[in-house]
Amino acid sequence: MTPFRAAAAALLAACVGLVAAGAAAQSTGYPNRAVRIVVGFPAGSGNDLIARAVGTRLGEVWKQPVIVENKVGASGVIGAESVARAAPDGYTLLLTGSSHLIQAAVAGKGPYRAVDDFTPVSTVGGGPLVLIVNTALAARSVPELIALGKSRPLTYGSAGTGTSPHIAGEMFARQAGISMTHVPYKGSAPAQTDLIGGQVQMVFQVIQVALPAIRNGQVRALAVTGAKRLPDLPDVPTMTEMGLPEASLELWWGLLAPAGLPADVLRTLNEAVRQAVAHAEVQQKLGNAGLIAGSSTPEGFLATMRRDFDGFAKLVAAVGIKPD
Repeated sequence: MTPFRAAAAALLAACVGLVAAGAAAQSTGYPNRAVRIVVGFPAGSGNDLIARAVGTRLGEVWKQPVIVENKVGASGVIGAESVARAAPDGYTLLLTGSSHLIQAAVAGKGPYRAVDDFTPVSTVGGGPLVLIVNTALAARSVPELIALGKSRPLTYGSAGTGTSPHIAGEMFARQAGISMTHVPYKGSAPAQTDLIGGQVQMVFQVIQVALPAIRNGQVRALAVTGAKRLPDLPDVPTMTEMGLPEASLELWWGLLAPAGLPADVLRTLNEAVRQAVAHAEVQQKLGNAGLIAGSSTPEGFLATMRRDFDGFAKLVAAVGIKPD
């Protein structure tokens, strides 16, 4: 296929998807007014950037305003609770990630049930964490790090108790059979600052925060927690390659609606979100936020959430993680 024909085919596919999403919206009457996407974290955060990238495209598809609303507090709980209590009509959505389930597993009984009080619409992307260490640490590989950990205790920082970097550290320590002291911070950035300064020895970090420090030689990357190596870090192996498959952790981000969403509205929402995520500009923006863009069916997303929540709950119970 010539470049011109390939471009024409891509344009035709995009138009067909736009028409399909529009037709679905017309058949249900949804949406006929503004849709809110709630984010439980501040403007400029990773979740916020993801919500705005997807929301902008959804507004173009629907020809209706899509408003991102930041309801900050309690590590995302305030925003999630507001959506769980909203009317199940498709006009209030939650953009969240795997941390939604981790926080619920750590907190135990909370103001909502992390799975059952929501309707999964679609994932929008996902990705692993990267294990980075202080450059002065005498470990240039995962086996060397494990050998060091068996000779003396190690410290690792995280974005806070019950966050995905905390969970990743516990998973690694359990499979590696080493002792590590967890040092929680109020966010990924301060944890990395102290890693560079030598106050902690390692951090399981989100990719977009870690990459600049890796490229500048401020930290050393030893492994990623995903199933595949990352294009941005082709020389960094996966945990599975290092013989630690149970230390693998694939994170997701997606859109949830309140429980009880009508099937026709869910279908319209899913079709529009999947088309939005497939758009080249959205994929680029999600990539800039450290995600590998990807959508799902509602059924597939629900199965992922149930599986992940069960796994997180078992780990939290086994390790004895308690909320701050």
